[in-house]
Amino acid sequence: MLNDNIKNLRKQKGYTQETLAQSLNIVRQTVSKWEKGYSVPDADMLEKLSDVLEVPVSDLLGKPSEAPEQVSELERISSQLAILNEQMAREMARRKRNRKITIIIASVILGLLFIFAAFILISHPVSSSIMSGDASNVRVLERQSSLYSQEEIESAIEVIKRDFENDWNGCTLNTIYYAGDEVCADETRDRGVKTIVLISDFTTGNYDFGSLNTNYTYTKWNWILIENEHGCWEHIDHGYG
Repeated sequence: MLNDNIKNLRKQKGYTQETLAQSLNIVRQTVSKWEKGYSVPDADMLEKLSDVLEVPVSDLLGKPSEAPEQVSELERISSQLAILNEQMAREMARRKRNRKITIIIASVILGLLFIFAAFILISHPVSSSIMSGDASNVRVLERQSSLYSQEEIESAIEVIKRDFENDWNGCTLNTIYYAGDEVCADETRDRGVKTIVLISDFTTGNYDFGSLNTNYTYTKWNWILIENEHGCWEHIDHGYG
């Protein structure tokens, strides 16, 4: 092939691509394209190549001249270059066709993956870990206490609202209220630490909540908080008491 002949003859002469390009008054990238088979020199350039590399044009083309005497050397070279260009055109067309086939196959695979992912999302709803609980519209029911001030009760409620939004993904907190002095006094006595109990109703959504039912409203759900060493309410337990 012409590209291999150019490369081999260049190396035999001890030329780099840059040196050969300078001798031909062209850029190095042109020589690189010839040697990679991406393009071929025209007839005039082929003559210059034969002079610089000091070989007959037939050696560059890889075959001896068999053209009739009446056919000029230039015509013979042009004919062989036309054949090379045709071969190159077919090769480029084949590569282009292969690229199109590859793109089509990749597109089909991506489409199937997208459909599969959509099916998984429909069949198995989005993990609740990427959602959040909703306590924005919770209704707080007021109950009087002789053990705790209204400020302490409200502070405990804010802790539960915060924890509900962070940990009870996909659920909606509907109502919450103080459980009463009797319950809180018993819990404080049993635990040996200042304890407050809140009661709420909340609704689960259409998600996998493990031990909880989906699309279900839980009523009279207990939230237990203790006063920690910093004097702040700390949520330690919940469930049906």
